[in-house]
Amino acid sequence: MKRTLLLALMSAAMLANATGTFSLIEINPLQGTEEYIWSDSSKRIYGGGELSNITIHNGKIYFTGQSSENNDELWTSDGTTAGTTLVKDINPDGSSMMGNIITVGNRMLFMAADNNNYDFDLFSSDGTAGGTIKVADFNEGWNDALSGQRAALFGNKLLFCTSTSLISTDGTVAGTNTLLTIPTYNPAQGYCELNGKAYFSITNMQGKPELWMTDGTVPGTQLAMDLSTNSANIAYVSQILSYNGKIYIVGAISGEGYDLFSYTGGVNGQVNRIALTTVGNAYPESVTVYNNQLFLTASDAAGKHLYRMSTADATPVIVPTAPNIYIQSGLNFANNNIYFLTDNQFQINWVSLSDFSYHTLDLVNYTMPYYWFSTTGNNFMVGNNGKLFFAAYDTSTQKQMFIESDGTVEGTIATMPAGANTNHPFNIIISCGSADVFDFKMWGDKVIVPANFNNAGRELWIYEPRKTTTGITETADKADVKLFPNPATRELNFQIAGAGYCETDVQVTGNNGQVVLRKKVMGELSSVDVSDFAAGNYCITFTNTITRAATIKKFIVVK
Repeated sequence: MKRTLLLALMSAAMLANATGTFSLIEINPLQGTEEYIWSDSSKRIYGGGELSNITIHNGKIYFTGQSSENNDELWTSDGTTAGTTLVKDINPDGSSMMGNIITVGNRMLFMAADNNNYDFDLFSSDGTAGGTIKVADFNEGWNDALSGQRAALFGNKLLFCTSTSLISTDGTVAGTNTLLTIPTYNPAQGYCELNGKAYFSITNMQGKPELWMTDGTVPGTQLAMDLSTNSANIAYVSQILSYNGKIYIVGAISGEGYDLFSYTGGVNGQVNRIALTTVGNAYPESVTVYNNQLFLTASDAAGKHLYRMSTADATPVIVPTAPNIYIQSGLNFANNNIYFLTDNQFQINWVSLSDFSYHTLDLVNYTMPYYWFSTTGNNFMVGNNGKLFFAAYDTSTQKQMFIESDGTVEGTIATMPAGANTNHPFNIIISCGSADVFDFKMWGDKVIVPANFNNAGRELWIYEPRKTTTGITETADKADVKLFPNPATRELNFQIAGAGYCETDVQVTGNNGQVVLRKKVMGELSSVDVSDFAAGNYCITFTNTITRAATIKKFIVVK
């Protein structure tokens, strides 16, 4: 009975908050759901979907969109219907089937077809019709040459592979050059920079990985090491990146699983296997450099952990605040935190990058799905300014819901646009099935949400989060809370008197709505350190961890 009441109170808190607003920009108003496909997710969406490849360039949104059936072209939007237009119809006789968009300097590069022969070439755009041109005629059979780890920036140029060549381009015809001929289609991957050179991995004719490096010129492009014949005997490579003067490789020895290796750089440098576990293979994933630190997930007998490495460390080590967990997702970086999911579908977890404290957010009547995660990328949520935005399932209806959260149960709300009537608005149809693709993207403090909320097909939705006003209203007390001293300089003390307040969640929020401190306290008398806070007005929320009753008070920090 107690748990049922708690869930009801927490669920009510989620729904009682004021929500933000959705606005719809319809790219294809004439076409609705495809009836003969059993998913209600959207109309004729195969591969990347009708609205995909979203990028922000010079403050505007650019994306691949369809104004008519199966006609992918380059579109732009300023967030209004009037300001949403086709940039250029690259293939007037059909679909350009654009691939990923990568920005190089003041231009956007992508693979597209200007005919119906399925041969893809390199295009460049400055965001105007006249400035959208073909840079090089490659006649590729696929449009994915600029996707994922197959392409990356190196200085002011882009490196990527066609089926026969390694290409360097600055987005101009004259600045597009072949650096290396590849005998078979084994696209390079990795592309990380070390000591002024880009390193990448190519699979040779024998199916074994080679590590190459280039300074961006033909003479400066050379084999660094055949990884399969050195002492480490690496037979497969899934990721490479550079950090603190070394190359780090996620690779597997023949007949074994994946581990983490380091390479000292140069030609025939030293390869070392990094022992992240003493039993079996570590299977490192989501290897990321962020704030001059290296992060990854890896496994041992106790679970799949979060590892961290600073410039002072010899090897990555488990973040000690969250040692015995099993991470089920990629790592997402926002709000100076690392977000991830474990085997508890009812929670979102994060580690603060300021003090490496470990936190959880209970979703109560909502769950996060497992099967759509890419553990090599950051893709299950977006966020900034202390807010998170993600999709989750309502456990009672199994409908997908758009969620906005400030990291607290009270501040976590499910919100949908008026008239939303589809069960799975974020699905796309791939081949004969469907998959969750929550490809949200931050645009300043707004969220770009490609979705099919109303059986009008997958369209461009813009979500503007709920506002936090500077005039914060103190609540009618559910507990008698005394703050002292107020104004405070170094320490704010408080005394709580109220039923059930033996354990209390404390949260401090600035006037901009950003959460600056969270803390759990025991007993009636405690304090928070405000010595590092900027001078100004703040509010502090005291939440009973049992009943979720909350009291809000204002205080001032002076210097």
